[in-house]
Amino acid sequence: MAASRLAPPEAPAPAGQPSPTQGASSPRLGPLLASAFDVTSSVRYALWVLVLIAIACILYLTASLLLPIMVAGTLALLLSPAVSALNRLHLPQPASAGIVMLLVLVLLGGLAINVAGPVQRWIETAPNHLRRLENRISALMVPVEAVREATEKVNAIAADNSKPKPREVLVERAGFSSALSFTVNTLIMVLSTVMLAYFLLACGDVLMRKIVTVTPDREDKLRMLQIARTIQSEIGRYFATITLVNIGLGIATGLAMWMLGMPTPIVWGVAVALLNFLPYIGPLIATVMLAAVGLLTYDSPWGTLAPPAAFLLLNFIEDQLILPFLLGRSLRLNPVVIFLWVLIWAWMWGIGGILIAVPLLVAVRICAERLPKLRPLAVVLSRS
Repeated sequence: MAASRLAPPEAPAPAGQPSPTQGASSPRLGPLLASAFDVTSSVRYALWVLVLIAIACILYLTASLLLPIMVAGTLALLLSPAVSALNRLHLPQPASAGIVMLLVLVLLGGLAINVAGPVQRWIETAPNHLRRLENRISALMVPVEAVREATEKVNAIAADNSKPKPREVLVERAGFSSALSFTVNTLIMVLSTVMLAYFLLACGDVLMRKIVTVTPDREDKLRMLQIARTIQSEIGRYFATITLVNIGLGIATGLAMWMLGMPTPIVWGVAVALLNFLPYIGPLIATVMLAAVGLLTYDSPWGTLAPPAAFLLLNFIEDQLILPFLLGRSLRLNPVVIFLWVLIWAWMWGIGGILIAVPLLVAVRICAERLPKLRPLAVVLSRS
């Protein structure tokens, strides 16, 4: 009778089929495993966000150290084709790098000397120009001033005069020591950038070969060499094209300002050529400057609008027709990504960050195209 109450042992399940116990527990394990995978993915994404925030903080805090290095690397990429051309003439690489850097410094110095005279005259007459500009703007803003004064009177009537008036706070201006410290720091940064750019041009290939040599995997060596050569050639071509286009835009703007009767057209040509290296911000500054000088030069509204309108037309032709034709699709980037990228680097490093933002984005896209795991990023960065 006791034996009849004992349950018979379960027969073993055939091979390849789950037991009833396993089959009953597997529906409960499925959602648990899925939720575990979801948690792991969420943690991974959160860690990536934290890593990006940490990198941004490090870049922001070390701007004075990293900015000369990044600018020097960009200059080295820009000037490396000229150094390679001199190497093909059987000149040693250090000598070729020295000749190229000396030529660049001489060209920049000659340009500064030619522009210094008109710029100095503008600086000397700046107070008079500012007063005239203020008078012209005040004349244009008379209706707005009337509305503002009426609003202030209404607010004064409605305000409670019994409240204590706010205390005035006087802010002291920076003295001579602050200006001297800023000048010295700027000179040190410029000299560091020039020297580092020379060493990268003179010894960059040797350094790259050493880095590739210590890489253990042969496939990684080949991929690293391919990425480095592609970045060097593409960014060099990009910068050379941008430089030539900006020079052409500066010449065209100078001629247009001369035809419109603007004062010192050579200054405006040089200013436009230099400002156009700053994406979005440079053309905006040039437009505002030309509008202000047009307001001082001409009495009629059409004359005032002519200089900025001429520049905007030339800038549109350069950006929408000439650059796409010369660069092609390979180096065209998403405008939204460029704008956000430039804003981020401008916030972190100021003008220097704006200068290196686009070349750095080109390098990121080239790396993303060559690495299989990062190809979705290359698709996001591309314009087409």
